[in-house]
Amino acid sequence: MSAIAKQISHKLPVFMAMCMAALVLPSMAQTTWKPDKTVEIVVTAGAGGGNDRNARLMQKLWQEAKLLDNVVVQNKPGAGGAIAYNYTNQNAGDGHRIVVARTGLISNHILGLTPLSYTDMTPIALMGFQAMALVVRSDSSIRNVKDLIARWKTDPQSVSISLGGTRGSATHFVPALIAKAVGVDPQKLKTLIFAGSNDSMINLLGGHIDMMATSLPVEHHKAGKVRVIGIATDKRSSILPDIPTIKEQGFDVIVPSWTAIVGPKGLSAAQVAYWEGMMEHVSKNESWKQDLAKESIDSVFMKSQATREFLAKDYQMTRSVLVDLGMAK
Repeated sequence: MSAIAKQISHKLPVFMAMCMAALVLPSMAQTTWKPDKTVEIVVTAGAGGGNDRNARLMQKLWQEAKLLDNVVVQNKPGAGGAIAYNYTNQNAGDGHRIVVARTGLISNHILGLTPLSYTDMTPIALMGFQAMALVVRSDSSIRNVKDLIARWKTDPQSVSISLGGTRGSATHFVPALIAKAVGVDPQKLKTLIFAGSNDSMINLLGGHIDMMATSLPVEHHKAGKVRVIGIATDKRSSILPDIPTIKEQGFDVIVPSWTAIVGPKGLSAAQVAYWEGMMEHVSKNESWKQDLAKESIDSVFMKSQATREFLAKDYQMTRSVLVDLGMAK
């Protein structure tokens, strides 16, 4: 081997290492991002509600851990969350504004209440699942889902069901999907609307209605005032593990009422990665889990891509049910 060839062979490993460094360093730079101005956590309702508490607890946890000091909560109530989502989406690609989102982000678009869809925003993380339940008084003759179906088969109007404050929401989907599964027209069910879940519970306990579709009524269940005949989840809730799922009873009805974090459209991979890390930190905190449990929400954590895929499936399910109910636009 010539002297020149020997010199090249000795220097080749160094040269290759320099080439690899040149390729890696720009890639590392592209994956690094953090806020350089005030971060806004946008809430779809006024102060004091569940989303507001979630946002303020995030703010507190990040500040206590010295992960993020310059963060404020912005309440943008109205139009079923559309005002908050549109506000968040004003500055495409700006990672300094995120919003606490719930199922209205999907259903409002299908109902024709807003042109904005989940696909117009950047999913960051799924943070919680709230079990939707069918609830009767503890002395009701309806003891399980099969009892309910037997009543419907005789007369779909024989069971009065409160949906809380809104038709076309997750509470409405539970009885609608069960009815469809057994050949009962969901539009023929006797559904009622009250001001909210509290009014519904008052009417249920007072004997004015037969059933309510709602989130888990933890305190009333523990006090023995109501019977939860089933929850629309894939597995039992960690909050009330004694309650059977509707699926266990032979009807594959799963209605995911969820809490997610989304950002404006056009967020970069680096921005998404930053917020995924921040949300994972929150999801592991016991205070966060306990706060969600107060709303009958099971804490979960799902990254951006998995959240995007989940929302796509939920959109299809939601559209299908709203078409069956004659409500899709």
